[in-house]
Amino acid sequence: MTILNKDGNVYVVKGPNPLAKKQQSWDRNKLTFHNFEWEDINFKYKNKEKISKPIKKIKEQPIEEPIKPIEEPVKPIKPIKQEDKKDFELPYIKYKVLSHCLPTIIENKKDSFYGESWKKIKYGKKIVIPLVVIEATDLTFDFWTSDPNEKINVKSIIYPFAYEVHNSQDDSYDKVPYDEYRWWKITSKETKEGGWFFKSVPSDIQPDFSD
Repeated sequence: MTILNKDGNVYVVKGPNPLAKKQQSWDRNKLTFHNFEWEDINFKYKNKEKISKPIKKIKEQPIEEPIKPIEEPVKPIKPIKQEDKKDFELPYIKYKVLSHCLPTIIENKKDSFYGESWKKIKYGKKIVIPLVVIEATDLTFDFWTSDPNEKINVKSIIYPFAYEVHNSQDDSYDKVPYDEYRWWKITSKETKEGGWFFKSVPSDIQPDFSD
């Protein structure tokens, strides 16, 4: 059966490479070939019996019990009462809240050439303030405090952390952890009942109040 190409012509097997026509072949008599004899080579081994060494038995030694350390009775550690130094005191209130605060310092700036004025805001030293919660929701936190030194301004950051509940037995305040720990940024401030009424929203700045 004749093999045809796609165009219908007879398929022609290609001949040897034309470049090899003038190639000279090496004289095979002068060449040495290795591993071309294809002869079997047998290696003879002397029969030796395998001598198996006897397995030494390990003597079982009694396991010594570890020496138990002398257990000394643990003395109970008395809890240290941490006192948060408040920047100011509120008048007698049965329930109030302690809060960390990062106050803002507002500086009025004015351009000497163009006469334009603007406010520059920077943060001061962290303080602890007592406050009274007016309203607390997921999106707002409104509170009142006296702030006699007027350190708390708009954009200050607060972080409520404990309730102060009045104890009538010894006329002191007991601290109870606050409901939730969140940072709030003050958005407005107005005078109210001998102090200040503040409104705040969730803060995008979360300073560290751990120290």
